Amino acid sequence: MKTIVFYLPQFHAIPLNDKYWGKGFTEWVNVKKSKSLFKGHKQPEVPLNNNYYNLLDAETQIYQAEIAKEYGIDGFCYYHYWFSGELLLEKPMENMLQNKKIDIPFCCCWANEHWSKNWDGQPNKVIMKQNYNENEEEWRKHYEYLSPFFHDSRYIKKENMPVFIIYKPYLMNNCQGMLAFWNTLAKEEGFDGIYFGYQYPDSFKHNTDGFNFGIE
Repeated sequence: MKTIVFYLPQFHAIPLNDKYWGKGFTEWVNVKKSKSLFKGHKQPEVPLNNNYYNLLDAETQIYQAEIAKEYGIDGFCYYHYWFSGELLLEKPMENMLQNKKIDIPFCCCWANEHWSKNWDGQPNKVIMKQNYNENEEEWRKHYEYLSPFFHDSRYIKKENMPVFIIYKPYLMNNCQGMLAFWNTLAKEEGFDGIYFGYQYPDSFKHNTDGFNFGIE
């Protein structure tokens, strides 16, 4: 058994968040706004030594890998944001690919839903729409972006299959077609396929053919 933690990369500023939530917005803004809800509920939590880190700092990612391993974490699963070729919050994972000093196994989970103002109570306010474009050209483009990560020696694999998680596969009209196509592409590159997982609990109620595991 391995302990793999989900890694939210929104601890650095990006132009889209600056536009909709204010200059310099990161997840730290939400952390600092946390309020106590019941007796003994200490909020907001303050990071050790007030280290409100920036994930674009290479030393931060090196430190995270070191301290994670020290406390029994076996790997990181980066949330991956892909919108028909448009990327958001991609730099921490891309920087890890280029920096071998970040010494910890990793994989990724495609957060395949609209980018909205959900945490502002406006789930219908869509900022970046997830179109899917479910065809082989789109699937190939997405796979080719991820291929260098899959081939990295640190990328988590199960029996020569890179682990890849889809957050809400039931939102897709032809998810099984994509899984089959990616398996073909992976085998052409020397893998034994992709080890597919799904995360969101509602996924268990839908067609899970082609998946190897689910996360409750």
